[in-house]
Amino acid sequence: MRIGLLAPSRRYEDSFLHPSEALFRASGDNLGNFAFVEALWRHLSPEATILPWRVTAEEAREKCDLLVFAAANQLGAHHDLGWFATHLEKIGLPIVVVGLGAQAPNMASLVQLTAGTERWVRLLAAQAPTRRPNIGVRGEFTRRALEKLGLGDCAAITGCPSNFLNDQPDFYAVLKRRFDKRRIERLAVAAGSRHFGATRDIERRLARLVEATGGAYVAQADLDMVRLARGESERSEPAERQAIREFIAPDRSAEDFELWRQRHATCFTDATSWMEAMRGFDFAVGARFHGVMLAVQAGVPGGVIAHDSRTLELCQTTGVPVRLASEIPADLGLADLHALFDLDIAAFAATRERMRRVYVDLLRGAGIEPSPRLTTLQARA
Repeated sequence: MRIGLLAPSRRYEDSFLHPSEALFRASGDNLGNFAFVEALWRHLSPEATILPWRVTAEEAREKCDLLVFAAANQLGAHHDLGWFATHLEKIGLPIVVVGLGAQAPNMASLVQLTAGTERWVRLLAAQAPTRRPNIGVRGEFTRRALEKLGLGDCAAITGCPSNFLNDQPDFYAVLKRRFDKRRIERLAVAAGSRHFGATRDIERRLARLVEATGGAYVAQADLDMVRLARGESERSEPAERQAIREFIAPDRSAEDFELWRQRHATCFTDATSWMEAMRGFDFAVGARFHGVMLAVQAGVPGGVIAHDSRTLELCQTTGVPVRLASEIPADLGLADLHALFDLDIAAFAATRERMRRVYVDLLRGAGIEPSPRLTTLQARA
């Protein structure tokens, strides 16, 4: 079967030659998407070809028998995907969706959809390859949002494919050994955004811990945070540069903050180099799910500081340790991290195996045989 993977890029080649805008756009406006797309591509290969969302109907039909859509947090009032529904109707191929999420301020909120996005998600369900579920969702919160539309039977809770990037038999042993060490000499922080108001004070504390450990401050989004990490802040508006400095280190002058940036801020243009770099750290923490998940897949313990339904749902589904921003102490220190983000390896392994089985069933139910890198993944810690 010829599979068209509708997704952003897996990686950005020769990124050093290009501005941050190009890199950010290629990632789908969040560098964490490189993790998601890399995992999906591995699990669908060798039959998958990555295609852009706006691939022409003629090219899609010529190259593919079926589409797999690498979804994100598209269910919410922040999107109007009516244009995408029209485009997929023109293509007319059966579709499988992986990773669809709902976005709301918190888990108690109702998920509001624009008319265009509702038409889009109904079209996805209608173009299922078989009578089996064809929409893999991030968690129960998203499944309930679909259920309210009468589409609950079309959904399967699969979490995120990035949870299955490490297929090595010693994965759980390495993760447990590093967690049991309970000493953090180098800390990696999955940097948040200045627009995450609930995490501002936490972000400042984490920036100081990064400095104290000679650690890394890893940017994913927004564009101006990526510019910061790549030394291109001059491309940002002056007011935005100032806002970011105040978000991270308000006590520093512009000159001192630039020195801090040079020493600690970074970003990555593909998932494999990201995971390779994470091997050099003892713990990863922050407000970005994929920044922490890639560290975990590299065998490094970590935890997510949830600021909305997106990150909380993914952590609850995958078993990645998570705390609400309101649960983080004001005097957060390195010694607090293992207790705050306790890792039960056996429970994590069991959850991961359950999600893997559902994910495999979703693909096989559509007539797709996943890669052995997914189907032979070790089941137990």
